[in-house]
Amino acid sequence: MEENKKDKKGEFNLAREIWEWVYTLVIAIVIAFAIKTFLFDIVRVDGSSMYPTLENNDRLIVTKLGYSPEQGDIVILDSAYKKREAYYSQLADEQGKDKLSFIDKLLEKRNLPDALDKVYYVKRVIAMPNQTVDITDDGKVLVDGVELKEEYANGLTASIDSTVDYPLTVDEDSVFVMGDNRMHSKDSRASDLGCVPIDALLGKSQIRIWPLNKISTTK
Repeated sequence: MEENKKDKKGEFNLAREIWEWVYTLVIAIVIAFAIKTFLFDIVRVDGSSMYPTLENNDRLIVTKLGYSPEQGDIVILDSAYKKREAYYSQLADEQGKDKLSFIDKLLEKRNLPDALDKVYYVKRVIAMPNQTVDITDDGKVLVDGVELKEEYANGLTASIDSTVDYPLTVDEDSVFVMGDNRMHSKDSRASDLGCVPIDALLGKSQIRIWPLNKISTTK
């Protein structure tokens, strides 16, 4: 009888220990998700559009919480944001709504066309909302008539889209971005990206953590 009691007690303790491990794991996952969503993230640079400041396969720590863009910041942006929001707006019209709620968008996410999936770009903020950007024939960038001193830029800056006219006034609540590698960057100079809504910014790149021999702040 005494041995049976011990067996039952042992089984109970094992079940409790398993539950504690599962509970701890769930809490850890929730905390990790919250940190990744709201505080900071680690992203990988794909391509050479920010060369020589950043290179392909560099890893960056990006801060999110309370971020407000400033001219010169290196940011990570969702390049499909505007097209996806236009798609949601069309769905709202079809459903007789003013706009889709967060839950509506979450439910529609699995039905999104592949072209509207999030694709992140790393770029530099060149101009802020309502500022005017101009590109001169000799490759200089002017913001509100003042030439930018761009020690970070590689190559002369030129228009890359004949449908975009300069001087250009940045949309309200948006920023104008360019890659540092000016001859090899798709950015706000292209009409299909254009000025980037501030809501499309994931956050600001703060530190390069890979490769190890290039660990540094990013600026």
